[in-house]
Amino acid sequence: MCSDLGSTSRVCAFYSFTGILFTLFVGTLLSTQPEFVTGIEDVSEAKSNAFGAMGMFIATFALSLFGISRTRGDEKDDMDAAMEGYQLSGSVNQSDYGSSRYD
Repeated sequence: MCSDLGSTSRVCAFYSFTGILFTLFVGTLLSTQPEFVTGIEDVSEAKSNAFGAMGMFIATFALSLFGISRTRGDEKDDMDAAMEGYQLSGSVNQSDYGSSRYD
């Protein structure tokens, strides 16, 4: 599944984006309504840790986007090489096209 840089970067980008959304939710919840999160002794430290984790997810997301953009040109070259010599019509000649009607 993750045999090259492009596919690995896509998986990491998805994971990082999900982490950004989750830590943003947790950080916002700790900022606005910390009484709904139980078991936290120091709310300001927990809020700082949540936003710090979000920063790490943002950095990982940025590196993943860089990896995706770095491999984007290679995929186009592979597609051009695969499409070379490909004919959609196969063995049908253009002048014979449509001449085998049944009416």
